[in-house]
Amino acid sequence: MTLHMLPLLAAAAPLAAASAGYIHLDVSKQAASNPSLARRQQDFQASLTQANGLEYLVNITVGTPPQNLAVTLDTGSSDLWIPSISSKPCREGQCDGGEFVPSQSSSYNIIDEGGFNITYAGPGDSDSGNWVEESVSVGGSKTINNTIIGVALQGADQHGVMGIGYDTNEAQPNPSPDGSYPSMLDHMVSQGLINRRAYSLYLNDLNETTGSVCFGCVDSTKYTGDLIALPLQQSARYPGEPANPTPSVFYVTLTGVSFIDSTGAETTLSSEGYAQSVVLDSGTSEVLLNNYILTGLANGLGAVYVGEENYVVPCSYSNTNASIRYTFGGEDGPSVVVPLSEVIYGQLVPPRDFAGHSSGGCNMGVSGPIEGQVILGDTLLRNAYVVFDLDNYQVAIAQARGGQASISSLQVISTGTELPGVSSTATAAGTQLNEEEASATAIGIPEATGNTVTAGTPTFQLGASATASNASPSNTSSGTGSDSGSPGSSSSSGLAAFITPGPQAAFLGAAGAVAGAFLM
Repeated sequence: MTLHMLPLLAAAAPLAAASAGYIHLDVSKQAASNPSLARRQQDFQASLTQANGLEYLVNITVGTPPQNLAVTLDTGSSDLWIPSISSKPCREGQCDGGEFVPSQSSSYNIIDEGGFNITYAGPGDSDSGNWVEESVSVGGSKTINNTIIGVALQGADQHGVMGIGYDTNEAQPNPSPDGSYPSMLDHMVSQGLINRRAYSLYLNDLNETTGSVCFGCVDSTKYTGDLIALPLQQSARYPGEPANPTPSVFYVTLTGVSFIDSTGAETTLSSEGYAQSVVLDSGTSEVLLNNYILTGLANGLGAVYVGEENYVVPCSYSNTNASIRYTFGGEDGPSVVVPLSEVIYGQLVPPRDFAGHSSGGCNMGVSGPIEGQVILGDTLLRNAYVVFDLDNYQVAIAQARGGQASISSLQVISTGTELPGVSSTATAAGTQLNEEEASATAIGIPEATGNTVTAGTPTFQLGASATASNASPSNTSSGTGSDSGSPGSSSSSGLAAFITPGPQAAFLGAAGAVAGAFLM
């Protein structure tokens, strides 16, 4: 973690002659031990699961004297909250990111006792406590006093969350009379730590242990090709409802999805004229695509549905050099290529229960939309370099350059509208799913029955290394789905018999963020 104070320059100027600052944070990765499902606020309904999801954590300090905590970084929500030592996970010694002890902080000031509450989709899965004012420091920066945060006194979650989305997504109710209080990004600007509410996110490859987030800067060594801007799209709370006139969620236009097989041949999965508004969300582990695209991908890979929104393929398919291409903003927009090895992970079905494949069955890493939302989570974001510019309602995207851990070639984001390194803007508009699409479920994908899963025959060319029955997969750490099914899906009769126990993914951001944005 490093805090850099630099002289103010034009947006594209290098850091060498500096005057404004930026805050660079390492983002550490670990398997999600959190049993939570999709975050929801008030009446927003959600149910998602994924085997062996990953959490991306950053270090902060809270209180006087400062107490060290690791919290989940989430672009899809907007509140900072932390677990108290009195919460159940912390009492049981499960808060490996640290626990906050209110009695040991002289700056702890309760402003709404019992008013903090975040509810998750799982039965009894929620976090509640106090809204407080506290002293917070991010990345060794100047301490920000009187910051409004939530302190969970009760709940199931082992890490807090640092939401870095729009203020309009903040949890409701909160202590502010108008429902929106200054966020951490607001404080960074008001304290002169950064010039505007903008940051770049680099999650790094699946097999790397750390990525980075830089508040107020862009690192040109972390991406390859052109960095292209996309305007944020208007969005509605639910399909069929009027769009919120001011973007408050990171919706961008996805204009193409295709599969590149092991021979380099490319098959388009999206329809002609496809222009879908999608959410970019680091708090969601998977990619959630239109049902017809999901069906095309699943059948091309010979996937089998095993319930709980899980689609299983042989784990050995992660050895292929095949990939998925996502194109944004139209013909002149950026594209991000995601290797299948970055998508398929988390062994759901052990080899003994997966017929013909000694590698076992892994989660395909892609599922259908939830509550009408198409979401691009970490399986996409690990391969993208993304700059989020909240002040100017835009993001910029490029193909990430994997394995880049060092800090170099940083450029400060200045005041104004320009972003360092951006070569152009792709302006194609997108639309959300309509009501019929939002209520539909994927059809035509085989379902598992009994206690043994048999994979289908892939129609995509995957290469010998992927299809050999004894191939060793590159990512097979075990995981499991949730015990609550999602709407419109049914679990296979033998699911409990062959799903391997293990950690579950926390889908923290997009579901709750979308709800919060339109419950004002």
